[in-house]
Amino acid sequence: MSMITVNPSGKFFESIAGESILDAALRSGIMLKHGCRDGRCGDCRTSLETPISPTAISYPTGLQLQASDLAGETILCCQAQTNQDLVLTAPEVTELDGISIQKLVSRVLNKYLVSSDVVLLKLMLAPGSEFPYRAGQYVDITLPNSVTRSYSMATRHVEDNAIELHIRLKPDGVGTPYIFNELAQRKMVTIEGPYGSFYLRKTQASIILLASGTGFAPIKAIIEQLIEEQKIVNSTTRPVRLYWGGRSAEDLYMSTLCEQWSNDLSWFDYVPVVSEKTENWPGRTGFVHHVIMEDFADLSLYEVYACGAPIVIESARHDLVKERQLLLDSFYSDTFL
Repeated sequence: MSMITVNPSGKFFESIAGESILDAALRSGIMLKHGCRDGRCGDCRTSLETPISPTAISYPTGLQLQASDLAGETILCCQAQTNQDLVLTAPEVTELDGISIQKLVSRVLNKYLVSSDVVLLKLMLAPGSEFPYRAGQYVDITLPNSVTRSYSMATRHVEDNAIELHIRLKPDGVGTPYIFNELAQRKMVTIEGPYGSFYLRKTQASIILLASGTGFAPIKAIIEQLIEEQKIVNSTTRPVRLYWGGRSAEDLYMSTLCEQWSNDLSWFDYVPVVSEKTENWPGRTGFVHHVIMEDFADLSLYEVYACGAPIVIESARHDLVKERQLLLDSFYSDTFL
């Protein structure tokens, strides 16, 4: 057993053998910044207050690490295990205080196609269940075939005791074919969460939302949060522009909803983007973040919230920071495969 201290808060927690540092922190109610939890996004990479011997940290075989990880100067908390006491320099995500990770049993309430390869899945929680989360977070779901996958909630909070997920079919996978072809109404599904540090920050900056494919799900939840907040305070919220990209128009499976928001909300604009131009497509074409760059010469006063595949997120982060003066700390992302 190892003792992990987190500065500057001074909080500490115990990590047991076989447990990642992030899992140990979350189990202890300490919310460290994190995203995918499988070593891809790098959001949980944390500095060590004092460099340690690399042998004090173990990682799964084959994991791609940065030079600083290999040198024992930083650690990838979601994958790292340790056999000694450590001191991390890591700000906690205090905005998520009061939200605890739970494991709950749910049942399939509804499932229907919103495009040829995207299904909307609603899971009903047990009566009396409390499942608070922040718009933008995600859950792990364990299916009856024992496969576990991660999906973002697509509503701002639990509605009618149910959560909504948007799931794209991956024909060669083992999770989504089961969801599409075998997961029927009333079947039981275990959910665990909420996870992730992707949520709307409370600032006055103008907002750009970037969604790729089913990355629209957490973005939809964030927009619903903004709409709800506007109703509560009865005032205009900060300007928001959504760029939703896909290969074709069919990938923008809730575009009508976005158009309705744009018509109804003075502070909201919607820009649909497709990468495969056709004669019937009247809108913008190309990579979605390139379209953002066409519209903005300087993003230094903006926040960007982006959700999509790794190549989309990394390209957007690199180009918007380097070429459009976006502050790196103002780029918030959720990456999925």
